[in-house]
Amino acid sequence: MKFHEQHPGDLPKEHPQRLSRESHINTELICRRLGNSSDVSVRSLRLDWAHVQRECVIQLIFLDGMVNNQVLEESFIPAIQSAPPAPEGHSLLDYFSNQILSAGQVRTAGELSGAVKDILSGCVLVLIDGCEEALALAIQGYEKKSIDETKTETVIRGPQEGFTDDLRTNITMVRRKMKDERLRIVTRSVGQVTQTDISILYIEGLADEQVLNRITEMFDQIGLKTVLEGEFIEEYLQGNKYTVFPTVLNTERPDSITAGLAEGRVAIMVDGTPFVMIVPSLFLDFIQSAEDSYQPYLFSSLIRILRLTAVIISIFAPGLYIAITTFHQDLLPTRLLLSIMFQREGVPFPAFVEATLMEITFEIIREAGIRMPRNIGQAVSIVGTLIVGQAAVDAGIVSAGMVIVVAITGISSFVIPAYNMSIPIRLIRFLFMGAAASFGIYGITVGFVILTVHICSLESAGVPYMRPYAPYLKSEQADGVFRSPYWSSSRNKRTRNGA
Repeated sequence: MKFHEQHPGDLPKEHPQRLSRESHINTELICRRLGNSSDVSVRSLRLDWAHVQRECVIQLIFLDGMVNNQVLEESFIPAIQSAPPAPEGHSLLDYFSNQILSAGQVRTAGELSGAVKDILSGCVLVLIDGCEEALALAIQGYEKKSIDETKTETVIRGPQEGFTDDLRTNITMVRRKMKDERLRIVTRSVGQVTQTDISILYIEGLADEQVLNRITEMFDQIGLKTVLEGEFIEEYLQGNKYTVFPTVLNTERPDSITAGLAEGRVAIMVDGTPFVMIVPSLFLDFIQSAEDSYQPYLFSSLIRILRLTAVIISIFAPGLYIAITTFHQDLLPTRLLLSIMFQREGVPFPAFVEATLMEITFEIIREAGIRMPRNIGQAVSIVGTLIVGQAAVDAGIVSAGMVIVVAITGISSFVIPAYNMSIPIRLIRFLFMGAAASFGIYGITVGFVILTVHICSLESAGVPYMRPYAPYLKSEQADGVFRSPYWSSSRNKRTRNGA
C-alpha cells in the first residue's frame, strides 16, 4: 500500500530547490533556512589530496543535542579526516557513503527542503564540495525515555514492558514480538509545523484492504498545523463524529498491538507518545484486558462478565434508584421501603437533585485525585470521599442510601480497563438519571433502547462496532464475552476483519 504525500493547502507552494555544488553555499542556505539558530552546529573539514587541484572541503551540519556526539567525534570525523584519496573516476558521494562512512543508515538528499528535514530529524548532513547531493547520517543521540512498565494497563501476570515516547523504539518492540516477514511499516509526516512522524503497521494479506484505504483517505484529509498526540489523529478516524463512544483503542502494551496485528488489524504509532492506536476497535475490546490472555480461560471469562456487570451498574444504578424511590415504591419490600423513607425523611431535595449533587461531587474528587501529585492524590480521593459523604449524611443533605448507590456506581466505573470508555459511560449515567426522574422505569427502558440502537449503528473503520454479536458471527465467539481455551478447535478457525 502506498501513502501519498500530503500538500497542506494553507502553506505557500514552493518549487524544490536543488543543492549547489559549492558546499559553503549550501551551508549558508541551510543556516538561513533554520534562522541561524544557536543550536545549529557547522564543522568544516579540509582534505588535502595531492591528485586534486584544490583541497576537498566537507561541511558537517547538525543540531546540537540531537546527534550522538561521541559517535560523531570518535568515529565519523576521524574517518573523514584520515580518508585516502578517492580513486580516479569514482564519485566522491559514492566513495564516502560506501567506503568511508559506516553509519547504520546513510541516505542522499538532493533538495534543500529534504536536507533541512534530515537535519531536523537528528541526522548529520555531510556536504561535499563538487557534489550536487548531500549525505544524511542517521546517528541520533538525543535523550529518550527508557523502556518501563505501563502506567495505565498494569497486569499481575504477563509482559511488563510498555511503549515509550520514541517511535523507533516502539517499532523495534513490535518487531521483537512479531517476526513475520509480512509485517509492513509505512511512515509519513503529518502536521504542517511539527512534521510529526507517524507509522502505520499491518500484516500484508491479513489486514483488510478497505480499512487500509480508509486510513489512507484519512491521512489525506489531515490539515493540522500541529500533531502532538494520537488524539489529533483519532478524531479523524471516528466514523460517527458525534458519538461519545470511542471507536479507536489506545494501548501502551506491545503484546496487545502484536495480538491485534495478528488478527488483521492496523496499528498507528505517533512519535512522541507511548499510546498506540489500533483499528478497527470493537466494543468488547474496551472491556477486555491484556491479562485475560494470560489467565485460565474460566477465570478470564468470569472477570469479563464481572466487567460487563460493572458497566451496567455504572450506567443504570443511580437512575434505577431515582425511578424506584420516586415512582415505583411498590417494587420494594416493605421493610426496605420503610428504611429508605426513614433515611430520606429530613432530606430537603428530591432524589434526582440529591443524586446529581453526589455524582458531581464524586467526579470532582476523582478528577482532583488524578491531577494532584501522585503521593497524595490517592489519599485525597479516598479521604475526601469518606469525609464529604459522611458529612453530607450527618447534615441531612443526602441520604445514606444515596451515598451507597453513588459509591458503588463510582467503584464500578473503575473496573473498566479502557479509560476512554469509562468517560462516555460517566456521561450517559447523567442522561439516564434525567430520564428516570422524568418518566421512571419507562424512561430508562426507552433510553436503553435508544442506546442499544446507537451502539449497534456505530462502525470502526467500516467494521460493525458490536461485532461479533451484532452481526452475530459464530466463528468469532472464541474471544468474545467468554474466552475459549487455547486447545479448543474454535481457536484455530476464528477469523476477524477478513483475516
